[in-house]
Amino acid sequence: MDVSVIILTHNTRELTCDCVRAALSDAATSGLDAEVIVVDNASTDGTAQAIRDAFAGVRVIEAGENLGFARGNNLGLAAARGRYRFLLNSDAFVQPGALRSLATFMDAHPDAGACGPMLLNEDGSLQPSGRPLPTVWSVFVDMTKLYRLARRNVFEERGRDYARVARVGEISGAALMLRREAYEATGGFDPAFFAYYEDIDLCKRIGEAGFAIYYVPDAKVMHLWKRTSRSLSEASYCAGVDSLRYYFRKHHGRVAEAAVQLMLAGRESSLMLASAVRGRHDRAALHWRMLARALEKCIF
Repeated sequence: MDVSVIILTHNTRELTCDCVRAALSDAATSGLDAEVIVVDNASTDGTAQAIRDAFAGVRVIEAGENLGFARGNNLGLAAARGRYRFLLNSDAFVQPGALRSLATFMDAHPDAGACGPMLLNEDGSLQPSGRPLPTVWSVFVDMTKLYRLARRNVFEERGRDYARVARVGEISGAALMLRREAYEATGGFDPAFFAYYEDIDLCKRIGEAGFAIYYVPDAKVMHLWKRTSRSLSEASYCAGVDSLRYYFRKHHGRVAEAAVQLMLAGRESSLMLASAVRGRHDRAALHWRMLARALEKCIF
């Protein structure tokens, strides 16, 4: 088996069907021996059955509960048989030739433990992907929006040509191809992450295992960014904050975590005040709760 395409879904039935359809179409014309695995994180919209009804050759794994991004994808990674495991968000659609381009690149670069395609917005514009690994300073620049002094997009690297292959520190988990040996060396995602930063953590560990990570623009994937997370709950918001803190504690220690936590407290204070001034009392209340939580974490 050349490539295992792993699609994680939670209550995104129509998007997932479109995602599977695009992956199967590209696999059929690629000349690759490929499989598609859908991991359903306890959807209540009939996603699993819809996939079974529409795509006889697709393997569906039902988690039974919402395991989050890391643990859900780990189910698919463990079941995959391919030399390469391609993680694909349910709101991401491979463009013609993407699977072949990524697999060919990996074949030609045995040092590559992972690679990712050029991501495109729905209108065909670039969605910047592939950056250095985060530092306390880069988080500060992002949170305070100081990056706007040099660029408009927080994910963009100034002066970079996104039409060229680049070696990067991390690549988006929306569309990420892993070499089997890199997966085996790392064990996949850290299950302590529920949502957000788990792909960055995995990329860091792949690098520490001696592999390189590349951005491969010949492969293209349309990513409807935030389509599956447009209505995030407060629990998901908290999960993202917790993932950020955990990443820095895990890889940079308690002092770095404390610095990030203080930045989070400052951000929530600013957002709370801005929401109150605009009369967004529901948002102000949310950021007040998040501020209280941030200060509690700082203390304890």
